[in-house]
Amino acid sequence: MSEERRPPFPPLDLADRVSSLPEGPNALDHFEWLGLMTRQSIDSVLPDDWTYEGKRPLDFGCGSGRTLRHFLDVTDEAEVWGCDIDVRSIEWLEDHLCPPLHVFACEEEPPLEDERPGFEAASFDLIWAVSVFTHLARNPAEWLLDLHRLLKPDGILIASFMGQLTHEALTGEPWDEEGTGFKAIGLDNPWDKGGPSVFMSDWWVREHWGRAFDVEIVGPGVETLNQSWAILRKKPVELTATELMAGSETKKVVKPASRRRWWRRTG
Repeated sequence: MSEERRPPFPPLDLADRVSSLPEGPNALDHFEWLGLMTRQSIDSVLPDDWTYEGKRPLDFGCGSGRTLRHFLDVTDEAEVWGCDIDVRSIEWLEDHLCPPLHVFACEEEPPLEDERPGFEAASFDLIWAVSVFTHLARNPAEWLLDLHRLLKPDGILIASFMGQLTHEALTGEPWDEEGTGFKAIGLDNPWDKGGPSVFMSDWWVREHWGRAFDVEIVGPGVETLNQSWAILRKKPVELTATELMAGSETKKVVKPASRRRWWRRTG
């Protein structure tokens, strides 16, 4: 996109909340590159006959629009939505990119604007949650099921999660694919410091998320921000969060050396 057509950038502090930008004059170029790469990766996992015409996509956890800004080109044919708990980021988007985008600040607890027109059950064709479930340690099942509620019967949810590649980089500890399941560290980290970090084994995603969705996993790479992506197609089921997470034993561990608090589900 040329400089003349490039949409405005958010303030650096807002951009940095979602990207951990490098220092220097090219920081916002990195923000732009990450968002463009994510848009291209989203398009690459959609069906070959996919079109945005008449669709309602939602960026769940849009921040200040790192990815959402790269969907401005489809706003003539699609109703493009974004939401985030970061009120300042949403206010910036409202002031600078709305319309044609539609955004709102959501709560930390689901449901997602249950009484807002257009947010009834089966109202979205595509939802992506990139670097969101990587931080949801307390209520991931509740949020996953609410996104399940919002998807149309043939809708697609793209949700990223962290596994071996990011676990070893962030913790300095070896990854145990079979034994990990669901593991969260940094439970006391505030959201403005990134919040908790959540890691999941592929088998755990297939087992638990697979109760509500058909699951296809794309392995981590540069194009997926070094996270795995779960491509989820809605199953016609109604589950509770307890049912989605059932079959796991929860163990709390304290490791004084790293001063990280975490808990783990292994079943």
